[in-house]
Amino acid sequence: MTRISLISFALLLIVSHASQVLADPLADKVTSMNAQWDAAINNADFDALLPLYTADGRLMPPGAQPVSGPPAIRDFFAGRGRSVRNHKVELVDVLPIGNYAYTTSRFTATLMVNEKAAPISGSTVRLLERQPDGQWKIKSHIFVKE
Repeated sequence: MTRISLISFALLLIVSHASQVLADPLADKVTSMNAQWDAAINNADFDALLPLYTADGRLMPPGAQPVSGPPAIRDFFAGRGRSVRNHKVELVDVLPIGNYAYTTSRFTATLMVNEKAAPISGSTVRLLERQPDGQWKIKSHIFVKE
């Protein structure tokens, strides 16, 4: 083998190993939770939000009072009905800290007002808490629209 071939082979091994190391199970779990959350909003299945939050989970929406507990969080989003469509949360970063994880994400959606569609986007920050059974749930959730 030539020197260039050996270097190319070594780089290929390093890159393929790095991609395996960079796979993050927690990021995968958060991405899955985001997909569940999007499905609940997009399908107006607000009861599907209940298992995503801790019993003392707190939502801090822009321009509204904070709400606590999964039923109150469900009711907040149910009160908006089908005004939000095509909701998509994309994970930006996840930082695990023991039994907690701090996540930041971006979202896009379509807001329906008087039967007119308007694109919206913004950011969301969530504090997740690992439950005794190993599952992660949302303990604190804040979002802002751009």
